[in-house]
Amino acid sequence: MDYIYINKTLKTSIYKQIAASITDAIDVGNLKYNDKLPTEKEICQTFSVSQTVVRMAYDQLISEGKIKRIKGKGTYVTNRKNYHTFLHAFYDMDVEEGSNVFYHKELILLDDISEDYSAYRALKLDKGEKCHLFVCVIKSNQNPVVLQRIYLPEKYFPKFKEKFDKDEKLFTLIEDTYHYQIKHLHSTFSPINASSAEALLLRIHPNDAIYFVRMKIVDADDQIVGYVYNYFPGEFTEFEVIVHAI
Repeated sequence: MDYIYINKTLKTSIYKQIAASITDAIDVGNLKYNDKLPTEKEICQTFSVSQTVVRMAYDQLISEGKIKRIKGKGTYVTNRKNYHTFLHAFYDMDVEEGSNVFYHKELILLDDISEDYSAYRALKLDKGEKCHLFVCVIKSNQNPVVLQRIYLPEKYFPKFKEKFDKDEKLFTLIEDTYHYQIKHLHSTFSPINASSAEALLLRIHPNDAIYFVRMKIVDADDQIVGYVYNYFPGEFTEFEVIVHAI
């Protein structure tokens, strides 16, 4: 709580001083996303101020999108930004010129598997067929934007370990390295609650709302050559659907 500073000799309202102190701590990085703030009672006791004053400060910060209250848990910093980006950008990290949004991919798992009921069903694979799995977190300004589980069948991607480059874009790998022409992407959207593992990687709370987006990658021969699970933190994600008339 040493980031809060109150000078009672000033004419500036106490609640504004509290709000400004917390804002400054967030801006300089002393307070980060999901850090828990002291309770109203703790601030009252420490600085001998009324609970009404502290509540006014917190209400102001909530209205500004800097903090949030979680019933039964406390008050937390929530200063992550919302980004407006085309959905395909999260798959291939394409950035529009002048957008000032930069994505960084962190690969956290690379594995070969022989079963995964949901993924194998979507890919039309039999149990025992080999499939490459890699899991990555895509971040912007060190904040996780999406968690991805990417499945690529061995029969479509032979000699994968020899050709795989962790820094290569997914679509580049499929089209340039393996020479599949992507015909279309088929995505389905579902709202779910984050598991403990998903929450840890997305830096949110377990059971927070997330968007679960499953995407089939279909080539020119109508083969499903890849399958992707995407997990977007619900609080920071909005989807906009554009329908083009033909």
